[in-house]
Amino acid sequence: MIRLEKMTASTRPLAEALEVAPEQLRFVGTMDEILATAGGAIVPVLVWHRASSATTDIADLNSGEHLVGFFLLDKEYSCEHDFAEASDLGFRAFLIDVHHQGKGLARAVMQALPQFVKVRYPQFRRLVLTVNLKNTPAQDLYLKNGFSDSENQYLGGSAGPQHILYLKLD
Repeated sequence: MIRLEKMTASTRPLAEALEVAPEQLRFVGTMDEILATAGGAIVPVLVWHRASSATTDIADLNSGEHLVGFFLLDKEYSCEHDFAEASDLGFRAFLIDVHHQGKGLARAVMQALPQFVKVRYPQFRRLVLTVNLKNTPAQDLYLKNGFSDSENQYLGGSAGPQHILYLKLD
């Protein structure tokens, strides 16, 4: 089970301990770099996971929730990106900790994300993100979970050209 929650000052040290997979650093950056951008209009969100009783043994259930990932929601994404509309919420810096990858958690986050955003940020009509052309696993994840490719590219990415993807929230 996935739970999303806004990071607080007391949970920030937990986020700082998340590890980005080495091959993903060029796309996401380090946790220090990501957290340096958080604040104000950029909302840091933690991804928690609790194993379900159907897939784990009693020892795992007793361990409770684990912080497994992180992302940013950018409420002023359209101020920085001319391809975004004022009613678009930016989705940035999504990662699953290197020790928790390959378990379907990213897919579970994608399934929980629309409802999380609709409840907390009802003024936004779409989620928008950019994903590097070379980051095919991330592209596949987003496209298989409801995002649409705008067929345009963002050329301002630090690691090269990026696809622009949207997810309607209504």
